[in-house]
Amino acid sequence: MNEGAALLDGASLWGIAAVLGAMFWLSSELGFMAHRRFGRSGAANEANDETQVLATALLLLALLLGFTFSMALARHDARRAEVIKEANDIGTAWLRAGLVETPAGKALQGRLGVYAATRVAKAEAHDDADDDRRADEVMRSKGTALRREIWDLTAAATLPDRSTAQSAALVAAVNAVIDTATTREAAIDARVPSEVIILLIVYACVSAFLIGYVLGAYRSRHRLATGVLFVLLAMTIVLIIDLDRPQNGSIRVSQKAMLGLVADIGPKPGAR
Repeated sequence: MNEGAALLDGASLWGIAAVLGAMFWLSSELGFMAHRRFGRSGAANEANDETQVLATALLLLALLLGFTFSMALARHDARRAEVIKEANDIGTAWLRAGLVETPAGKALQGRLGVYAATRVAKAEAHDDADDDRRADEVMRSKGTALRREIWDLTAAATLPDRSTAQSAALVAAVNAVIDTATTREAAIDARVPSEVIILLIVYACVSAFLIGYVLGAYRSRHRLATGVLFVLLAMTIVLIIDLDRPQNGSIRVSQKAMLGLVADIGPKPGAR
């Protein structure tokens, strides 16, 4: 997992927003004071040039925000699609296992139900990032063990005659379950690179500095307007960070498909 992203996972979203807002305000104040010390007030041509530089900087900031938001949203959508695909694959394998008229077929159905319940438990969010990572490791270990057991049961269920169309269909369905698990875990691990988030924050601070510097030419801070801008900018960056939190963010991938599957095929109360 991306270490920079994991570090942000342990921080409160409200705390991140407050820190970002303070950073932008401080950068603007530094820019305002820098113009008072080094700039030349009253020079119309110079003020126009500074405004053009600011407009270019804000345009580049908007492009960087859009690029990063698109990256985080694409990863979020990929995780959502993998949940649906995994539910479909497990359900297909469960149905095909039911066509095997041997104890191994029934046992395979049972383990697929347990496996589906485990995959739902893996996706449940935790309030603490360290607890979330530990739970993730445990669930992945359980998932790996169950997949091995499911494959062994598949081999036993198809042992009488593996050349039949029914056996081939069952093997293909179980293989899809195993492949989808790997793809889904890779999607969970896919995060926006920490370097991109850091660059975005640094660039936003530089843009705030330039805002303050340009306002210094007019000797007016326009605190209300700049304050609203900084709040919106901080909220946008926090939204990107939230989208990039697969399991412990406030924007979570819906588990409705998996929950419905578990309700249909999952282990009954008291089952092991």
